[in-house]
Amino acid sequence: MKQHREQQGQRHGARALARAVVGLCTGVALVGLAPAGNSAAVAVSSGRHDRAVASTGTIVVAKPGSARRVIQNVGTSTVTVGPGATVRQTLDRLTASDRSRQSRSIVDASGAVRRDGPVQAGDRLTVRAEDGRSAGGYALAVHDPAAVRRDGAYWNQPLYDRIDSTVNAHVPVFPDRRCDVTDPAYRSEVRRVTERYAVGNEAGDPAAKTSPLVYDSQRVWFYGDAVNAAIKDCHDAGGGTVVVPPHGSLNENGAYYSGAINLLSGVNLRIETGAIVKFLRDKSNEFYPVVRTSYEGTDLYSYSPLIYALHQHDIAVSGGGTLDGQEDMWNWRPWKKGYWGEPSVEDKDPNGSYGQNGVLNRMNFEDIPVEQRLFTDDGHLPDTIPVVEDGKVRHVTPPAGAKAMKSTFRPSFIQPNESTNVLVEDVRIRNTPFWIVHPVSSSNVLVRGLDIYSDKTKDFEVKGWNNDDGVNPESSRDVVMEHNHVTVSDDGVAVKAGRNVNGREHRAPSERIIIRDSVYRNEAANSAAISMGSEMSGGIRDVFIHDNVFGGHGLAMALKIKTNSTRGGAVENIYLRDSLLQYAARSLVELDSDYNETVPLPNADAFDPKVRNIYVDRVDTGPDMPPATTSFSFRSAASRSPVENVRYRDSVYHSASTLAAGFADNKNIKDLVVDNVTYINPQTCATTRYDTTPLHLLDATRAVPDTGDATRLTAADTDHADTVTPLPGRTFRIAGAVDLSTAPDFPRTGTLRILVDRDDRPVPVRVRPDGTFLSDPITLDDHQSWYRDRHYVAVNFWADNGIDINTNVYQVAVSTQRGRNGS
Repeated sequence: MKQHREQQGQRHGARALARAVVGLCTGVALVGLAPAGNSAAVAVSSGRHDRAVASTGTIVVAKPGSARRVIQNVGTSTVTVGPGATVRQTLDRLTASDRSRQSRSIVDASGAVRRDGPVQAGDRLTVRAEDGRSAGGYALAVHDPAAVRRDGAYWNQPLYDRIDSTVNAHVPVFPDRRCDVTDPAYRSEVRRVTERYAVGNEAGDPAAKTSPLVYDSQRVWFYGDAVNAAIKDCHDAGGGTVVVPPHGSLNENGAYYSGAINLLSGVNLRIETGAIVKFLRDKSNEFYPVVRTSYEGTDLYSYSPLIYALHQHDIAVSGGGTLDGQEDMWNWRPWKKGYWGEPSVEDKDPNGSYGQNGVLNRMNFEDIPVEQRLFTDDGHLPDTIPVVEDGKVRHVTPPAGAKAMKSTFRPSFIQPNESTNVLVEDVRIRNTPFWIVHPVSSSNVLVRGLDIYSDKTKDFEVKGWNNDDGVNPESSRDVVMEHNHVTVSDDGVAVKAGRNVNGREHRAPSERIIIRDSVYRNEAANSAAISMGSEMSGGIRDVFIHDNVFGGHGLAMALKIKTNSTRGGAVENIYLRDSLLQYAARSLVELDSDYNETVPLPNADAFDPKVRNIYVDRVDTGPDMPPATTSFSFRSAASRSPVENVRYRDSVYHSASTLAAGFADNKNIKDLVVDNVTYINPQTCATTRYDTTPLHLLDATRAVPDTGDATRLTAADTDHADTVTPLPGRTFRIAGAVDLSTAPDFPRTGTLRILVDRDDRPVPVRVRPDGTFLSDPITLDDHQSWYRDRHYVAVNFWADNGIDINTNVYQVAVSTQRGRNGS
């Protein structure tokens, strides 16, 4: 390592000399570099860029004080105008986000420039940047005043518009300054290295899982130092674009081999169309230094993601080129399960001898400081680690007494960490070691135009072979994903918010997220197109999903929500609409509140999983759905914390099954509303329409002791989650009444059960012909590991159709403990 640092110092000295002769970053226009849409080859959105250098920014915002009757909203792709707004009015009320001098025009669907008249559907705003060459644009839409009334609870347009406009206003834009990694200034940074990689196992058969790997090597020209040097120079010069051109690599295959790339504020890393960046397969800290990162929701220090930023702002990865992680079944992937003599990250031993899931989860539960969670290529203690202090990234020595372990934690591909104003646009991504686009604790993130293909199911084992989620916003806020085409063997998008203690104590929620106008496919791995969790302990809320296509014969469901009682937190306010599910092996939506805990620790499951406010509207399926699927796969929910407020309407589902089949095994749900959902049997073309009739209890539920007065119980709900009713004693019966006004046959055909705390055995209860009911005696037991300050009594009841379902949960405590009432 010392020799490497000395060589690096010599190269930096040579580069300083080259600067004096050649110059550093040229302030030239990026001819031909403007992508479609809102160009990412653009000026720092804070407006701090050098005004002597023209802006390449094509981002527009509404002028301050603009009347909403003209400009309703400016999102990342669409400018919405008020009814009757004219072309001239619209142009007059828009301005550049970075205050640069743009030229703007409105064209019709044929491309002809419009001079005036009302804006029409199909019109488009075109934008030419200050540099005179960079171009972008927005679709134009006319606001529909009646939409909010039609949407009702199924959409929150004001919040959606705020997210869209916030992200648009913070899309990073850059000055027209170019640093080309093939310039003579960086020639001394390019060096020959030996890439060592696995090509198979000794047995010549992957099924021989204990047979050691066989390695080969090749000499390549390494451009990682040149790329990072150009980023540093561009950042120091005031920002701009670091260009990786399609031609210029010294390697015979034309690729640019690199290790970890470290993004800095104000820099757009642009891999041009035709350029390929290949990341070395050497699992070495020489090429992937130790940085602060996240693995499955737990913070740690380990291998740097392939493209990484810590505490930076106004950064981008763009262009039409290819990023190739070079992962395959022999490289990086063996660590998933520990095949071919490699260590396994799936090891669950909390006292293991190397860094794996068991060790990391123990550190999580014990809340060990992140700076002491150190994992390196061979277990050595790094000289320094990056930390954020006083708003700056500093490299400090590890804490006294810190020890390191060998890492098996595969790195994410692109990870902005604690960063703001982030753009990832128009690149092709292949062969990823782990999660692909992974913003952690970041805000104002736009991910669009990506071509992601990562099908791990073609080699050896077809399921559970790699974690290659497409986009993983984790504890991030104000995120837009649009116009992406994602094929993976895990979840297409997986929204995360930290795992267990790490998430509850140290992470913010993932919130204000839009996922739209994209295609998500899975060919054989049995995962979701969009998932929430399972690492969601910091909370997930306000996610809008619309105008997407979901498919592939490995797709299990369009939307999956997964959590458990070890996680805590809540998943809430999830909106899915106007999309097509072409194929899914299991369901449209899966709800799982008892998702498998991969590394359980004793008595850690003391937190109530919360899933609530899930809205599905105008989501149809194709005719090729498997005949046994159903709209919902309701795998699990705790009676003490039922899934709450699920609404589903105006949709067509192709299945020979029934809507009720999705709730056959689990009915711990509160307020299920189905409105105008039609099932079409693909074999017979028979149709069945489903609507639910809400069932309710009368406001008369009581805890009745053997002696003394009954205590009236008040149900807890989303708005009154901490309602706890004090009781005079530990033993009582539950009495109440079903409201028969909408279910007169309930006493004869319906089902009612009472569940206490975590016991899944119902307490015997009798329902009388008038709808009143009385349970057998219940005795509370405070001496349980999960007990904090309350017990749970759930009344779960449903009609004979299996979909008119409801649940009331009463939180109670004996009067010797202090109960709380209120919100």
